[in-house]
Amino acid sequence: MTALGFLDLPVELRLQIYLDFLADCQTVQRRTQPSNVHLRLPHTCRQIDQEAGPILRRYVSLLHEHQIQAFLHSHPSQLPEIEWADVANDGRVLQSADPNREAESPLSSLYVALGRMTSLKRLRVFQCRQGLPYTLAQGPHIRKLGLHFERALFPKLSPSLTCYELQISPETRVELFDTVSPDKLVAVRLSGDIVSPPSQASPIGTFAAVPALRHLTLHGITGNFFDRHALDECFPGARLESFAYALGHRLGFEIRNHHLESLATAYGSSLRKLVLLGCSRLSTTTITHCLQNLPALEYFALNLVTVDELRSNFVLSLPPRLDVFKLQVINAWYAIPLKAEERGLCDAIESVVLLRDAPFSRVCVCFRSQLMEEDGRQERWTRIARDRGIRLAMGPWEGDMVDTM
Repeated sequence: MTALGFLDLPVELRLQIYLDFLADCQTVQRRTQPSNVHLRLPHTCRQIDQEAGPILRRYVSLLHEHQIQAFLHSHPSQLPEIEWADVANDGRVLQSADPNREAESPLSSLYVALGRMTSLKRLRVFQCRQGLPYTLAQGPHIRKLGLHFERALFPKLSPSLTCYELQISPETRVELFDTVSPDKLVAVRLSGDIVSPPSQASPIGTFAAVPALRHLTLHGITGNFFDRHALDECFPGARLESFAYALGHRLGFEIRNHHLESLATAYGSSLRKLVLLGCSRLSTTTITHCLQNLPALEYFALNLVTVDELRSNFVLSLPPRLDVFKLQVINAWYAIPLKAEERGLCDAIESVVLLRDAPFSRVCVCFRSQLMEEDGRQERWTRIARDRGIRLAMGPWEGDMVDTM
């Protein structure tokens, strides 16, 4: 029997393989920008170029200035076809005091490439690690260097993006929605030192409306922007279906009770996924109250760091539609372990989660080993999960989730 080659497969299957290959090449791990390895595949042969080229060339990753310049000169016809771009943003702009010159112009040519991507819908921005050196010219019209994160991408307004993600270091300053148009954004991921742009300086009610926003991720946020405002105030008009938070930095923004309360109040009827990682400022009473007001919730992941309280057993308040449940409870290094309260959570997990009439599809739990060994709890949970068809994982899970956020 002759073995089938790749081109002997049905064309529908080959097209799906190209899509899966592209999705794998776009995966981000630990804020590392993907490369353009996917663009090698169309060079395999003419037929694969004809089939895969239109799919794979919709995405590009620009890591540094030399690559940007090479792409502008070598592939100008591909720019209008690009729908998804990953870029490393230099962030530097040249500022001129001469009234006859343009006030600001980006130092990098990235804005030229982005301006020619007329079909661009998804933009992920990464930390620039290979910026070009620049010497300020001397003369009657001295130009200064400034840092304006979004103006280095779009000196004017951006196209109507549906996805805007910042995969940058916590120290990088971002004037949010300064030139990026937020009105069509469906998914937003933020990191870095977030501040209001000059046009939205401090008065309440001046934040840009985001009526299409459905998915919001905050990871590695620094500064006090979110400390001073409730979440629904920062994103007016949104109707969130998913919200994910991770501390991401030892001096980062810590989500507090009033943030979680604003989520439950503003988006309680629509929120289906809630992820809270590295939380030490949330009270269990607030968590319980919010879970009672999230009837549509299907996915809940909580990494809770206890300090001085674990009073309310929030496991007893899990919504009935919940299908995926992840819980990790640890105490802060300077705090006394609350073993009795943690034992109460374990008992509730067994009765409310593992033995629920409609089984969960996925359960991940992480408690101290002493609790899991008591009365054969770990073996008993493993047996219950196996008998009821629940995918159960016991042990640390938070690190893997943070790496892929």
